[in-house]
Amino acid sequence: MQQNRQEKREAEQPEQGDTSHITSVSPQQEEQSLIPEQQQVEECMDMLRRTQADFVNYRRRVNQEQAEGRIAAQSALLSHLLPVLDDLRRALEAAPAELNAHPWVQGLFLVARRLTTQLEQVGVREIGTPGERFDPHVHEAITTQTQPDVPEGTVLHVIQPGYALGERIIRPAQVSVARAPSSVEETSGRQESSQ
Repeated sequence: MQQNRQEKREAEQPEQGDTSHITSVSPQQEEQSLIPEQQQVEECMDMLRRTQADFVNYRRRVNQEQAEGRIAAQSALLSHLLPVLDDLRRALEAAPAELNAHPWVQGLFLVARRLTTQLEQVGVREIGTPGERFDPHVHEAITTQTQPDVPEGTVLHVIQPGYALGERIIRPAQVSVARAPSSVEETSGRQESSQ
């Protein structure tokens, strides 16, 4: 065992003897010989930086696509659920006033309120308010009415509310919009008022 240790020590020690094969290289020559390697290192570092930037962009794009996919899936589900809420609201509006105190009618009011609250908690907001300016991105004009005291393009009535999830419109609000009186309507209106 001691013999193995001694052999290892001898193998680790540099050999003394012939050094004629070693040539002396000047520092300038050494620098010149390293230039191709330095260029290769720079190319590799540049490629690494580009790959890292590509990966960061890829992750950002994937996260954005996943978020858009979630919103699209939620919007699809909500577009099927919202008509149920509309029907529930219409039924409650049509209920005779004397039945409003009845427990099961009160229960339906609570269900409608809870459903509305849950929708708000997931980011759904109702769009379409009387008096706001008509916006074709969020409103669908069902009718127009002449209203001389209201500016043209103003929402007069909300026929069916619209809904949005964040910036995405799930369903546009169906509205009645004010229009400017036509020249025929203006002259007939003047004639009626003069008589």
